[in-house]
Amino acid sequence: MKKLKLLTYIIMVISAVLVGVFLFGGETKGAVGEARINLSLIWAYILLGSAVVLALVFTVFNTVSNPKSLKKMAINIGFFVVVFGVSYLLASSAHTSVTPTLPNPPSAAAMKLTDTGLKAVYFLFAGSLLAIIFGAVLAAIRNR
Repeated sequence: MKKLKLLTYIIMVISAVLVGVFLFGGETKGAVGEARINLSLIWAYILLGSAVVLALVFTVFNTVSNPKSLKKMAINIGFFVVVFGVSYLLASSAHTSVTPTLPNPPSAAAMKLTDTGLKAVYFLFAGSLLAIIFGAVLAAIRNR
């Protein structure tokens, strides 16, 4: 447990130093500015990749150690498939008023996938808000 806490502190210190360098490093133009941006992006990719790998590893570990959780995981995956399926069906591949003026306008397929992602985020955000409100109301009713 001590090693995990130490690793967390190391990650936080590296992140804080990189944020400080990014924000207060001075000039943002030229090779130095690009190097700062690239360093920040590389660190963000490392953190994102680590989070994804750890999430997958712990999910597999939990499923192997507790096979009953497989049913809940299947329900959650099915829920996300339905959300993204409905989002895809409702998505439009039409270009906006800005896209024809771009030097390389996106294809209709790219527009459809972008709209799908936006609609899925809207649905999931609305669902999370409803869950928060429903949970608060339910807790208030139970604590009466």
